[in-house]
This record gives sequence, C-alpha cells and structure tokens, in this order.
Amino acid sequence: MINFNRFLLIIFCLLISACSAKPQVKSQQLDEWRVSTMAPKYYSAYVDIMLITGEEKKGGWRGMVTKSTKFSKHPNSWEGRERYNSGYSIQSTELPGLVYIRWHSLANKVTYNKAIRISDDIRNKMREYHDIRCGYYDLLLPYKNNILLGLAPDGMISVFLNGGCFDNELQFKVQAVEYKVADDFVYPKLKKESQAYVDEYGVPVGIW
Repeated sequence: MINFNRFLLIIFCLLISACSAKPQVKSQQLDEWRVSTMAPKYYSAYVDIMLITGEEKKGGWRGMVTKSTKFSKHPNSWEGRERYNSGYSIQSTELPGLVYIRWHSLANKVTYNKAIRISDDIRNKMREYHDIRCGYYDLLLPYKNNILLGLAPDGMISVFLNGGCFDNELQFKVQAVEYKVADDFVYPKLKKESQAYVDEYGVPVGIW
C-alpha cells in the first residue's frame, strides 16, 4: 500500500508540474533569406560571382548563382513574378550588409561588377513579421525575405525586396561599372529567340 501511495504521489506531482509549465512559443524571427537575380526578357545575364558579407561583418557567403537569370515578363520592365528562385538561400539570422556581384550581359557582350550596400532600413523591412497567407495552399509566408537584383544590359541594377506573399518593392537603383575580362574570354551565345529580338530592337540604355 505504501508503494502504491508513493506511486500516486509521483503521478500527482508530475501532473501539477505539467499543468504549471509555460507553453513553448516558437520565436518569430527571420532565420532564412535569399538573394536572387533577374534580367529583362531576351536580355540574358550570366552571373558568375556573388559574394555576400553579413551585417556584423563576422562572416560571409560565396557561390555561383546561376548561368542564366530568370526573365522579367516584358523586355522593357521588371514586371512578372518569375523572380524568386534564381539565387540561393542562406540560413542565418544575420542579414546581408554588402552584396558583390559580377555578371556578363550577353546581349551587348559587356561584363559588369558592383558592390551593393544593404541599408538598415532594408534589413528592418526584412525582419518585420506580417501575419499573411497566400497561394493555393494558404501558406504562412510572413517575411519580405528575398533581395532581388534586376540586372539590366546597360549595367543598371534595380534592387527590389519581395517574398512569397509580396510583390517586387523597388528600394533603389545603382549603376554598375564595366569589368575588363580576359582577351580570350568567349561570351555565351544568346538563344535564337533572344538574338532575333536584340537584332531588331538593339540594346536600349536608361529605360530600366
């Protein structure tokens, strides 16, 4: 009987502990984000280097993004939602402080590079939690966690912020500078459809 009473006492104590324990609430903190690239339709960009340093300057990330970027919907604008998966995902609570990119514009055979500083204002927008769901599966996608770089053939970079439930929001524009490639460097050829468009309309300047 004594052992049985002790058993009941132990069970009672465990129940009391369970009832008094505070429920675990998952922290609402951005811990994964992306840097993606996009080019105007027909004006292919070949990205070969992207370097990212964290805001605290304690580390960074490096990798080739893609051999060809996603295209916008129209050749003279950045419209369209094909803009989210042409970069790479970074799992970190530390957000970017600087992004260096080098890419080859295939339409006019020019290589550009630029170091882009990411401001506190943009990082604050990325960290802001929004109770928002969207899409066919009604997924909770609460962050503007994708920095999108629109790479124009004239070297202009449009820096957007977006996310799974958010359209492109232009943050600023910055002009890249030409990068001298090796004399024997061979630019990849445009696809037939893109080359036909460029032959007819050329490479505009200052419209993106």
